[in-house]
Amino acid sequence: MRLLLLLMILVFSSACGPAQRLPEAQPLPEGASFGGVWFSPQFEHMYLRQTGDEVRGIYAYKTGGTMEGTVNGNLMTFKWIDPGDKTTATRSVNGLGYLQMVREDGILKLKGEWGYNDSRMGGGPWEAEWVRPMESDDPRNLEELNQD
Repeated sequence: MRLLLLLMILVFSSACGPAQRLPEAQPLPEGASFGGVWFSPQFEHMYLRQTGDEVRGIYAYKTGGTMEGTVNGNLMTFKWIDPGDKTTATRSVNGLGYLQMVREDGILKLKGEWGYNDSRMGGGPWEAEWVRPMESDDPRNLEELNQD
């Protein structure tokens, strides 16, 4: 009976696979900040404002979403919320994610993942490239983003 129990534990624990870990935080590239306008192939334009180690922002995918996170070196961990759209009966969804800033060929890039609910992984990649610093007329919230 003990052998059967041990085998079941081994089978179920290996079926779950190894736990995925966040990358280790490294020093932020010189002169860089998460604050600014970024372009993501997955989530379109991202408008991020950084104060100290806190980042708040919005992204333009579909009707937009919000993100709030904390920075440790070149690693930002965050919560995202897509509020959905009542006109298309799309429900609100949320999750977690991480972005690690790197400089490749002189270009600042964010590389990470997102997940649903309490997971930072498993939803797909989240990548972006630096576009420019924030300007005073850049949107600060989803209402401003969706004013067309």
